[in-house]
Amino acid sequence: MIWLAWRQQRTETVIAALLLLLAAVVLVPTGLHMASVYDHDGIAACLAHPTDSCDQTLGLFTSRWDSLANLVAWFNLLPGLVGVLFAAPLVLEFEHGTHRLAWTQSVTRDRWLAIRVALIACATVLAMLVFTFAMTWWRAPLDRVGGRMQDGFDFEGIVPIAYGLFAASVVLAVGVVLRRTSAAVGLALVVYVALRIGIEGWARPHYRAPIHETTTGSRLPDLHGAWVITETRGLRLPHGSTIDPAVASSCANGKVIDRACLASHGIVEYATAVYHPASRFWLFQGMETAIFLGLALALGAFAVVWIRRRVS
Repeated sequence: MIWLAWRQQRTETVIAALLLLLAAVVLVPTGLHMASVYDHDGIAACLAHPTDSCDQTLGLFTSRWDSLANLVAWFNLLPGLVGVLFAAPLVLEFEHGTHRLAWTQSVTRDRWLAIRVALIACATVLAMLVFTFAMTWWRAPLDRVGGRMQDGFDFEGIVPIAYGLFAASVVLAVGVVLRRTSAAVGLALVVYVALRIGIEGWARPHYRAPIHETTTGSRLPDLHGAWVITETRGLRLPHGSTIDPAVASSCANGKVIDRACLASHGIVEYATAVYHPASRFWLFQGMETAIFLGLALALGAFAVVWIRRRVS
């Protein structure tokens, strides 16, 4: 039964493998180049022993990969595409009515359904594990510089697995009702993109209340790896007096600020930040995974009940 189920979705499995291979074609050479530049530019030394000049070095390193990061951002669609591909063959059986032939053989309806659904879930999880490992390796230099709380959140950890399973469950739930594979696939992709955008933009920032912090001088907040929602930095005198622009400019050499010069004139730096610290990465991962897995289980249960009670 397992061998037969795999043969029925081998085309989709090959397509999913090709999508992962295409991602690898982009990630492997660019990841090796990024790691080489990271070592050549001494980024690790800057992170271990930060200085004023290191801020510019780290900024240049991060901005160097902006266009590449924008390209890789399209890989957000990959979990949805993979989940849809693995679930589509089962919907196709209901559309063509070939499920009736399987139900007349020695295998029971419940066993047939359990094996098919389990195979879809296992294939999706395996593909997403490969994807997550590849993205985590590729993003390693960027994560060391800027953290993974913000830009790497959707590609690392355990959420890609939940995304893929959610997309597969939407296809099953819609497909068993409509019995139209193309309609189920199209609606699933729309729902997947809409919910991903909605969760990221409106729900995720409120999983926990963000930290509001205003500090001055040497107590400036450590935002390394944090998801910064808003940040304001500036200079001021202790009693709120106006800073002489000439004095401020004399203590700045381009973008590098001479803090000793500022201190000699009684000027202090201040920062106001609203952020989620890097330590919340796994907490947020668990919360978002629970949301998408919960939806996937609910939709999957609906599909199973519908098949057992409504499909003949």
